[in-house]
Amino acid sequence: MIKNVLFLIPLSGNGGIASWAKKVMNSFFNKEFKCQSINISPTRSINAGYIERIFSGLKALFFIMNTIHKKTKEQHFDIMHITTSGNMGTLRDYVVAKYCKKQKIKTIMHCHYGCVSSDIKYRGLLSLLLRKTMRLYDQIWVLDTKSYNALNKFNYLRGKVFLTPNSIEIINPIDLTPKTYHHVAFIGNLIPSKGIFELVKAVILLEKYGVKLDIVGPGNNKIIEQLKIISGNKWGHTIKYHGLLPNIEAIKFMKSVDIIALPTYFPSEAFPISILEAMSLTKLVISTKRAAIPDILTSSDGTYCGILINEKSINEIVNAIIYCIENSIEADILSQKAYKKAFSTYRNETVYEIYRNNYRKLL
Repeated sequence: MIKNVLFLIPLSGNGGIASWAKKVMNSFFNKEFKCQSINISPTRSINAGYIERIFSGLKALFFIMNTIHKKTKEQHFDIMHITTSGNMGTLRDYVVAKYCKKQKIKTIMHCHYGCVSSDIKYRGLLSLLLRKTMRLYDQIWVLDTKSYNALNKFNYLRGKVFLTPNSIEIINPIDLTPKTYHHVAFIGNLIPSKGIFELVKAVILLEKYGVKLDIVGPGNNKIIEQLKIISGNKWGHTIKYHGLLPNIEAIKFMKSVDIIALPTYFPSEAFPISILEAMSLTKLVISTKRAAIPDILTSSDGTYCGILINEKSINEIVNAIIYCIENSIEADILSQKAYKKAFSTYRNETVYEIYRNNYRKLL
């Protein structure tokens, strides 16, 4: 018997959650589960101020609840699956859950952010609201083991928290071609807390090693001008900016590099898809210990399949790249382990079956 799912997801913008949402809409649902979606993408800028965030959030909440009301009057839904990045969105999650309780619709709160463990413990009124909200949901999905362990410390959440990673389609075979590790790329939104300034400064210090950096992703003019100033005469030569590329082109470009570097300390970092894409192409990843990244870069045997560095450390970025250049055989092994981890753990087929099994447990 077909079960109906109302899927509240962001479907516009360049963010990682929107990319995941679009992919899931196109490839996950089947004859067992039929889906209707409501776009919950924010209409404000990522750099919006606090007041703007509040007003845009309240406006969005009115639209979302009105749309939910109309859809549930027209059709019965078995599951309400809502994605969330926390913070002020928690008010929306609370209101949706209360409505679903009255309508006897099963609910999933899918947390697409990496600071769940700190939010639930340390943030005053928002922390209290988050705990009250999570009590209302039938299932809570998280992306990383740190969040999973933190939530399971609460007796009222045990048994309804599920570890559900993001996924990727893997169509390329493992690449066993030896690499030199002189070609580095940053692929993502150009936000200072993604570590882009630190990465550029590190590459400048690696001039004698012949390291070059390509930057791919959207950024405002102020950020790009700052990058130009930091890069000096290397801008356009050993440091190149390509702007935002369509995903297909970005993947194609990724195939030409040796290292994908994401030295992020972005507060809402969750499960960077660029890391999975790099792993699926047998590329070495240098990143930080934020959110789900340590999970992603840990092999099934407990050893790393990438290089983890401390946040905001230019020296550690430098040392990680030098290590790869001077120990290319060991770096190749790490890249191959990364591919195997992506293939065994993060393929669409594997992760989607986790999703479906969680759905089945609800019904």
